[in-house]
Parts: sequence; structure tokens; C-alpha cells
Amino acid sequence: MHATKSLLACALFAVGCGTSIHATTINPSPRPMAARPPETVEMFTSGPPARAHVDVALLEAEESSSLSLDRTPEMLSKLRARGAAMGCDGVVLGGMSSRDPGVGDAESWLVDHPKGRKGVYATCIVYRPEAEVVAAPPVAVAPAPVAAPTPVVAAPAPAPAPVTP
Repeated sequence: MHATKSLLACALFAVGCGTSIHATTINPSPRPMAARPPETVEMFTSGPPARAHVDVALLEAEESSSLSLDRTPEMLSKLRARGAAMGCDGVVLGGMSSRDPGVGDAESWLVDHPKGRKGVYATCIVYRPEAEVVAAPPVAVAPAPVAAPTPVVAAPAPAPAPVTP
């Protein structure tokens, strides 16, 4: 039995290592999407860009098994590659996740103490075409108040000189 368990563990290790990526479409893209080189996909870690965009898909990366050797850099690289294959302009990281293997996970049957599976979730974004970006209406600036003219006060006329006879 131990030999069978070891053989199954080796097979799982060989095919279960790595990261699986799942994509769920959430909004239609504002333009057609086409695959692109991974290095052209922008990665955002502290929030979405200020540029107008549409959140097109939710991306979920998870270790394929608790025997996976992928670390965070490999997971991020695979998220970027998946975003590139989909035609995303950018990938906005949302956070990390972790879960314990469940009854349906093979390693929970083969390994006495399987480790939890790490995951990363992110959003595929596509920039809106510039023509679609509606400029904010100009802010009306009230003209500066015009000061009332200062009245010109005429100097008093000189008193007539006394007449002497």
C-alpha cells in the first residue's frame, strides 16, 4: 500500500506542480482584444491606473496542488502571460488567498499533512479608446467682481481774492 501511495504521490507531483489560472469574464471589452507579448501587459499592485479602462475579467491564479513549487514571482508571471494571451492592457492585482486542501484534492488522500494552496487574484483591464473618454465639462469660472470706480472729487475752487478800492 505504501508503494502505491508513493507512486501516486510522485505522479501527482509530476503533473500537479505549478499554477492554474482561471478567467471569468465580467464586462465586455470596449474594443476587440488580441493576444500580445507578455512584456507589454502592465502590472499594477497598488490599485488601478487613473487612465479610463474597463474591468474585463477576473483572473484567479492558484497553486495546482499543495505540492506546487511555484512562488509568488512565478504566479505573477503566469498571470501576466494569461493576461497577454487574452489581450489585456493591464493586470491589476487584488490580493492573495490561501486555502487548505479539501476532500476532493488528491494530495489530502496521499500526504499526511498537505500544505495550504496559495493564490493570487487580479483583474484584466482594457483601456477605453481615447475617443470614448468623455472630457469633463469645463468649469465655469465667475468673472472677478469689478470694483466700482472711485469717484473723482474736484478740488474746491479757490476763494475769490478780496477786492481793494
